[in-house]
Amino acid sequence: MERKFALFISVLMHPMFTITWAMLVMFNLNAYFVLLLPERLRWTLILLVFGNTVLLPSVLLWIMAKRNIISSFQIPVREERTWPYLIFAIFYGSTYFLMRNIGLPELYYLFIAGGLATIILATIINLFWKISIHMIGIGGLTGGFLILSYRSLINEPLLIIVLFLLSGLVGFARLQSNTHSPAQVYVGYLTGLVVVGGIFLYF
Repeated sequence: MERKFALFISVLMHPMFTITWAMLVMFNLNAYFVLLLPERLRWTLILLVFGNTVLLPSVLLWIMAKRNIISSFQIPVREERTWPYLIFAIFYGSTYFLMRNIGLPELYYLFIAGGLATIILATIINLFWKISIHMIGIGGLTGGFLILSYRSLINEPLLIIVLFLLSGLVGFARLQSNTHSPAQVYVGYLTGLVVVGGIFLYF
C-alpha cells in the first residue's frame, strides 16, 4: 500500500507538471496581480504552459522510451537523464520567451525562469551525481510562493503549510520507491527552494 501511495505521489508531482501546478495555484489566488488578467487569458496561459512543458515533452519522452533511450518516464537511471533534462530546458526556455513577448508582468514568468534555471543546474549536477528532480520541483514551488508571501504579494498561510506538507510527502515517495538516497532528496529540495526563492526575491 505504501509503495502504491508513493507511486501516486510521484506521478502527481512529476517534475514536468510543476509549472502547470504553479500557474493553476497562482491564478486561483485572491491577489491583485491575478485579478488584473481576464479569466480567458489565464486559461490560455495555462494551456500554453501545459502544452509546452507537459504535452510536447511527454511525446518526446514516449518516443525515447519506445526506442529504449530511457527505461521509463520516471528515468530512474542517472546516465539516461541528460537528454530528457536538455529537452525540458529547451521547452522551458521557449515558454519563457513566449510569455515575455506577450508583455505580461514579470511575476507571471518567474516560475518558468526558476524551472529553466533549476533544470540547467540539475543537468550539470547529473553529470556527476544523481539529484532528485522531483524534490527540486516541489522545492521550487514552495520557494516561489514562500517569497510571494514574504513580500506580502499574497496572504495565503494555508497554501504555504500545504506546500511544506506536500514536500514531505514527495520526499517520502522518492525514498519509499528506492529511487534516491536521503542526501539526493534533501539536496534536491534545498536546490529548488533556494534557486526559485532567490529568483522571486530579487525580481
